[in-house]
Amino acid sequence: MNLPAILITATLAWATTVFAADPMANWNGFQRTNFTVEGKPCFITQPTVAAPGKPWVWRASFPDFHAEVDLELLRHGWAVGYLECLDLLGCDAALDLMDRFYAEMTEQRGYARKPALEAVSRGGLHAYRYAARHPDRVACIYADTPVMDLKSWPLGWPGAKKETADALQFYGFKDEAELRAWRGNPVDMLEPIAKAKTPLRHVISLNDRVVPPEQNTLEAQRRLQKLGHTMDLVTVKEGTAESSGHHFPLPEVFTSARFIMGHTTVLPEGREYFKVRDGLANSHAKFEREKLGRVAFLGGSITHNPGWRDAVMRYMEQRFPNTQFDFIAAGIPSLGSVPHAFRLETDILARGQVDLLFVEAAVNDHNYDGQTNAAALALRGMEGVVRHVRRVSPQTDIVELHFVHDQHLKAWSEGRVPYPIAAHERVAEHYGCPSLNLSQEVSERIAAGQFTWADDFRDLHPSPYGQKLYANGITRLLDAAWRAPTREVSAHPLPSPLDSASYERGRFGNVKAARISNGFTLDPQWQPTDGKGTREGYVKVPALVATTPGAEFEFVFDGTGVGLMITSGPDARTIAFRIDDRPEQTVNTATPWSQSLHLPWALMLADDLPAGQHTVRVRLVDGALRVFQLLEN
Repeated sequence: MNLPAILITATLAWATTVFAADPMANWNGFQRTNFTVEGKPCFITQPTVAAPGKPWVWRASFPDFHAEVDLELLRHGWAVGYLECLDLLGCDAALDLMDRFYAEMTEQRGYARKPALEAVSRGGLHAYRYAARHPDRVACIYADTPVMDLKSWPLGWPGAKKETADALQFYGFKDEAELRAWRGNPVDMLEPIAKAKTPLRHVISLNDRVVPPEQNTLEAQRRLQKLGHTMDLVTVKEGTAESSGHHFPLPEVFTSARFIMGHTTVLPEGREYFKVRDGLANSHAKFEREKLGRVAFLGGSITHNPGWRDAVMRYMEQRFPNTQFDFIAAGIPSLGSVPHAFRLETDILARGQVDLLFVEAAVNDHNYDGQTNAAALALRGMEGVVRHVRRVSPQTDIVELHFVHDQHLKAWSEGRVPYPIAAHERVAEHYGCPSLNLSQEVSERIAAGQFTWADDFRDLHPSPYGQKLYANGITRLLDAAWRAPTREVSAHPLPSPLDSASYERGRFGNVKAARISNGFTLDPQWQPTDGKGTREGYVKVPALVATTPGAEFEFVFDGTGVGLMITSGPDARTIAFRIDDRPEQTVNTATPWSQSLHLPWALMLADDLPAGQHTVRVRLVDGALRVFQLLEN
């Protein structure tokens, strides 16, 4: 029953308030671009920063009603598209228009080929009939009190006489009896949708008299079950009296937005980049049941800077709205897994038991590039973090994040795993920690043409675009890990170490405990005088300082490994050290970044000592040395 082109007529009167005369309009702080397809008004509401692959949600009706889900999606980088053909009630002519709008969005404007369809009320006619026509074009359907059967609405609702006449006209029925006998309603066309396993989610009110759930959503659910498919169903007991139960405050906005995001994220090859492994059941139970949670973020500058961490905190507060969170921001620029292992006690564990720890070091572990033991340091540092936390707090969930370094792009293109990521993944696998390989994701998205390193990601310190990509990947991992029902909290196992020299007992020794032989002074508020940059926590704090060759200090510690937490600036040169009666060794304390920055540097002197007490003597050979902490393992 195709509608003659002459009958494709004007839009609803209310649409004049939706579409601005200006091609560009502001909608809730987002830019809305107005245009036409076949003379029909259309728009795209664009996010401030688009997510990779330009995912979008296609509103089928009433684009300004119950827009809370759209607003949440826009914040995450999803666009919202709309074609005004609501008056056509999902007839074949409407579907033909939708075909042309789809081509405009995907072929001309470059949006993802599988959007989410979002339908409110009569928009269910458009969304479901279009999905039945093109199941390969639809990622999922999210519907709010959708019409699934013309016999129920408009035919069954006394206040919809005009819409009943429209249905007869647009579908080409000669009378109501022919409409009643017709078997082309959404409830009749579920087979291709069920066969495609299209994810579905409906929000309905149980006392809706305008679009009764029994004849619409619940009937569709029964038929889907017979076809081996189902839907997520969110029910409201009662809608408002003035709307005859059809309207209500929209519930579960966050969950509905996550449903759409989970099915419309555009991934190269369609595969994910995280491994859930033993999951995050303990933190899930703590947040859900006790309504308390301590979450720590341990990392370098990418964790220290605003961006992904703020988005993940917001996600948690939305997912667990009744939970009181204590967030620990422990990102210090330039620091990787080795210093992380030694600063755990002071920067993380001093606050008490942590329920969930995020740790990243795949970028800053490249600080040791060129050293023969670089891969070993990456493993010993990360294993030290995990074992230390699990030893003192066995219930803590730990997520390892692998952020991208520009050096990684070449490695992935050649089929190689960057050595810090290979080391960290060994640790994650051994201890059952969830991990997310954002380095590989970024590399493969660039190779797929979704964005470029120079123009979009811009640097190993991500642009807002990259920060949003990181946040979306992390929250997808959390969605997957917390999808299962909560279970009892239990201790994570602690298997034998991968490397017996790992820094699992790493701690800071106090420089005030060192004995100065000559030439060193204890500066209570060290800061540089050369105008070079510093890092928070390593300026205006106590430091052992020497600038005269031959200056010496010594200290005693108990353990198997030892080092110095120093600042490696433009005048960093050579030191000599001796441990017990071992021969004296020399080491260059300068780094590739020292000329422009007083870089916090975890300088390991030895990590293969027999367990017990040891004496370490340090002598300045040339240049300068500034020591903030003693590294003791």
